[in-house]
Amino acid sequence: MNFDEIQQVWGRQDAGGSITLNTNLLLKEVRRNQRQFESTIFWRDFRESGVAMCLVYLFGRAWVQQEDWTYGLLALACFGVGIFILVDRLRQRRRRPVMEDSLRGCLLTSLDQVRHQIWLLRKVFWWYQLPLLIPYFISILHEPVSVKSVLIQGFVMALLNWGIYWLNQAAVRKSLEPRERELEALLSSLDEVPSSDHG
Repeated sequence: MNFDEIQQVWGRQDAGGSITLNTNLLLKEVRRNQRQFESTIFWRDFRESGVAMCLVYLFGRAWVQQEDWTYGLLALACFGVGIFILVDRLRQRRRRPVMEDSLRGCLLTSLDQVRHQIWLLRKVFWWYQLPLLIPYFISILHEPVSVKSVLIQGFVMALLNWGIYWLNQAAVRKSLEPRERELEALLSSLDEVPSSDHG
């Protein structure tokens, strides 16, 4: 069949025909994407809380060995961030809707998870960066160092934290917001398209 014949066949197609949706296939795909997303978030949280707890150990050890209370502040801040990540994860698991068996329920659960991750990454400065920056700058100011050294360290930390914040906001724009729009579109299309287990 050449291109002209394909165009003629295409032109004879009924433009007002209905589209059927195989909800079982769509449900499997949504669940697969949801499991992949949950796995990504789990391992990210595992790494973040693991690093936080390692830093708690290192700063706590430095606090005991050097008897410098600023290391205690750093250990406490890292502990707080690690606990926040774990508590947030547990809280999100408890908030899951019970209706995951249906396509709509699975989409709603996925949408809720994505929206929560968007919220977390948009607020990353307040729950992650600021609690670590405050004790860091207290420890810098506590040490007898020159103004130049404080300015250099402050500039490096500001640059590093701006980079962390920018990467998180880029993840929201490039990955999470498009995913949110796709899930919203799928939910709205469920009301418009007749479903069929065979089609």
